[in-house]
Amino acid sequence: MSPISSTASADEGFSLTELLAVMLIIAVLLVIAVASYVPASAAAHAAACKHNQRVLERGVVVLESSADEPPPTHLADLAPYVTDFTEVSRCPLDGTALTLDPATLVVTCPNHP
Repeated sequence: MSPISSTASADEGFSLTELLAVMLIIAVLLVIAVASYVPASAAAHAAACKHNQRVLERGVVVLESSADEPPPTHLADLAPYVTDFTEVSRCPLDGTALTLDPATLVVTCPNHP
């Protein structure tokens, strides 16, 4: 028996402890990634909803600048003045319809007041 063959057999593969340590590190990194993804996703939905509200409020301004049009009373009145109205008029979080206050002409979202 040569010394090379006895040394080579002792160095083959990883031990169970090493594999478990690597799996534990990966699990911790995944928990951190998921924990940071959830608030970032909620913030992105809120920002997109605020953007949709601003787009609709700009549609109100365009409609008001038309001399022959009455002020809007419903959000659907803005459809001719807003591109992709069906997508913009809904909250990106869950598809809830945005609302238009006819007195103040402010667009609001029940999810992101």
